[in-house]
Amino acid sequence: MSGPPNLNVHDLLRLALPVGTSLVAGGQSAHRPIAWVSVLNTRPPAFSDLRGGEIALLSLDAMYLLSDKLTLVSLIRELSETDVVAIGVQGEINQTARKIADDLRIPLLQLPDTVPLRDVEHHIAQALLGNPAPVEERGRDIHAQLLQLSTENRGLGSLAAALATMAGKTVVIQDKRLRPLATAGRLTASPDWPSIEDALYDVNPLPALFRDRMEVAQASPDPVAIPVPPLELRRLVAPIVAGKMGRGFLSLVFSPHESYDALDVVFARNGAAVCALEMAKEKAIREAQKRVQGNVLEQFLGGMINENEALLRLTRLGYQPDQHYTTLYIGGLRENIPTARQIEALCNEQSGALGLGALVQPYGSEVIVFCEGDPANARDLALAVQGRVTERYSAEIIVGLGQQAHDLKEWREGFQQAVGAFRTAHQWRLTTPLAFWDMGVYRLLSLLVGSPELSKFYLETLGKLAEENSHNAEFITTLEAFFEENGNLTRTAKRLHIHRNTLLYRMDRIREISGLDLDNPETRLAIHLALRIRRIL
Repeated sequence: MSGPPNLNVHDLLRLALPVGTSLVAGGQSAHRPIAWVSVLNTRPPAFSDLRGGEIALLSLDAMYLLSDKLTLVSLIRELSETDVVAIGVQGEINQTARKIADDLRIPLLQLPDTVPLRDVEHHIAQALLGNPAPVEERGRDIHAQLLQLSTENRGLGSLAAALATMAGKTVVIQDKRLRPLATAGRLTASPDWPSIEDALYDVNPLPALFRDRMEVAQASPDPVAIPVPPLELRRLVAPIVAGKMGRGFLSLVFSPHESYDALDVVFARNGAAVCALEMAKEKAIREAQKRVQGNVLEQFLGGMINENEALLRLTRLGYQPDQHYTTLYIGGLRENIPTARQIEALCNEQSGALGLGALVQPYGSEVIVFCEGDPANARDLALAVQGRVTERYSAEIIVGLGQQAHDLKEWREGFQQAVGAFRTAHQWRLTTPLAFWDMGVYRLLSLLVGSPELSKFYLETLGKLAEENSHNAEFITTLEAFFEENGNLTRTAKRLHIHRNTLLYRMDRIREISGLDLDNPETRLAIHLALRIRRIL
């Protein structure tokens, strides 16, 4: 028997072979046409009536039943002499067998153990006869087999690899912010891959519907093909929807001279559906770990468990005893705006973006962060989170920093310091991170809260600048930035997003209106204190 001469290993991966099949050797000959399929018998002859051009299927268990003297290496050699085109194997393929297949230029396929070989034979035979499974039936099989991979906890990486092998295209799985979670396929080995990843990070080419996480969940749209500018590539992209919300995207990426068909659409759609389940499962695991982590942190910081018990339990959750950690305590300037969960999500997002390890945990209406590294790392993380809160929620957060902890003993002290700095910053409405060791002036001023002397000092120091009007508000903001940057004009202009000449003009106007001598150290100290007092008046 002979089938259509244009079906090769790559075609069978798309049309007939089960999900999880991988080409492990001999790929240079995967283009050769396949005439028929034959399965190893458990009694002689091993293969019936081989005429050349077949794909031979076998399981190692059946091979040993046939003869305990047979090895996969010897069988590959024998099959090569009969001009077999490819070999599919269930069971572990060792490196020697792979090398022999490469040397003999015979494609060697690793078949999953979950599908009976007779079923594989049937699907291949139907394809070779020109009657492959209908697209929808193939889609159901693919969905079931991808679910099996998920059930085995193989992860998104295995799903991406399986889809890339079947589709013959590069697969990219991204989260809702277009960060890659898993990639597989030919293009990932290309020197252009970093540029391709950057292009895939651009949200603008995506359809407007795909960018709306709630609407895309309600509409459940089919995958769409879009360009990948500015590269000469295209992508067939499907939204990943879980829990009535868009959670990410699955893309098949290919070059312009390649086409896509209904089967690729099925791959993308079913792949996205199983990715949604996998992502929901991973999220549930993370949430469970967070609850356990939160309980451990609360118990340890509250003195309910000792250091040794906390060390044992926190190490399981990601704490690295050889790392130093700096404590952050973060909350909204207004209560629950944003919520602790929203702040937690942004802390995790930005610690990942900055490459910083961090244990992040809601603590009532605030959030505790134990950030790996020195206080400079923690401050960078705090500033990044503040920027994202402003961008996303048009709100402000307060951040207190504690000392760097060199071991778990110092965590409680660092936590208490961060809480103290947070409370002081909240009282004084400070929206730049406040470290415990920088609290001196605020601790002193806090003793005078409610005293008329504070208001009197503020008005006398700032004079006409204390009057409420739009121009003065701009000048006050300028002075605050000037002191935050320790009088550095270049950094002050950058902080205010204005030209240096504009800043110089404002500083001259401040001198004219107030009569203040900013070159006098005592005057500068008084202004600095007055600006701090202004926050609570």
